[in-house]
Amino acid sequence: MADSFIKTARDMLWGVWHELGVPGTVRIPNLPVIDLDWLVIHSPFFAAGDPRLDEMVFSWCVHNHAMIGARRVRALVAEVPDEVSDTFWKWSAELRSQVRINWIEARQAVSTDRVVRRLRPDLLRPALTQLRARAVFGVGARADIICVLLERDGEWLRAREFMDQGYSKNAVTSVLADLTRAGLVSLRRTGNTDLYTLTARPELASLLRSRNASWLPWNHLFHVTTVLSLLERHQTKPQPVRLVEASRAWQAILASVVALGWPEPPSTNKLSIDALGSLLAWGIEQMELKRTEG
Repeated sequence: MADSFIKTARDMLWGVWHELGVPGTVRIPNLPVIDLDWLVIHSPFFAAGDPRLDEMVFSWCVHNHAMIGARRVRALVAEVPDEVSDTFWKWSAELRSQVRINWIEARQAVSTDRVVRRLRPDLLRPALTQLRARAVFGVGARADIICVLLERDGEWLRAREFMDQGYSKNAVTSVLADLTRAGLVSLRRTGNTDLYTLTARPELASLLRSRNASWLPWNHLFHVTTVLSLLERHQTKPQPVRLVEASRAWQAILASVVALGWPEPPSTNKLSIDALGSLLAWGIEQMELKRTEG
């Protein structure tokens, strides 16, 4: 392959962080609304081989940590592979020595000699709907639930469908009750199930400048990129190992590929092809399309 999957993933990361105010040359047109928490959790893992990207992300988080959902981060990091979470916790320990972040305790802080640059996002950027919501409604379940309602406008949703955001059932139902009382959400009861839908979309979309926003399941995007990045480490292994690992990766990413609306990855069942190489080449192609077309 002319390019590696991890490099392609890092290029994508550069483009996303550029939207958040990090200087760089990679730009992604029509970038979907960014989910900051998923981005922060995965960035240390992907930036580990790119010192400049790592420095920029660290600097951004030093100066803008209040925008990150600490409670949500603690919940979501439990869902990622150990390779991602281990890197994130080590990186967070260094971050804790610079600023007070609430997803890790002060006693876990590790001193660092990192150079920290002052970076600030322009909250009017199109893909920063989540950050605008947090600026208006506070960093927490209320802002993130409103974003879900905007994303799935017109749908009647169960409370459990908001819990995928990393919040407890009590937190979700409390916020939905408040939004219903405020007239922003309608409640419909079907049997024993409460269903919710947004009733004030024009007003909220205008307030948050999200009328033309597009959305992306970032958890699924990062799941695919993580699995394929780990798969790439097996490139030099014997062919039987490569085939087994490719088959495992194919199974692991299939549901996320469907959620992203991407074409099905190439089959790993044929022994006559380089299954691992074909799967990585497919991943690079999908990431390049996302980066160039948005």
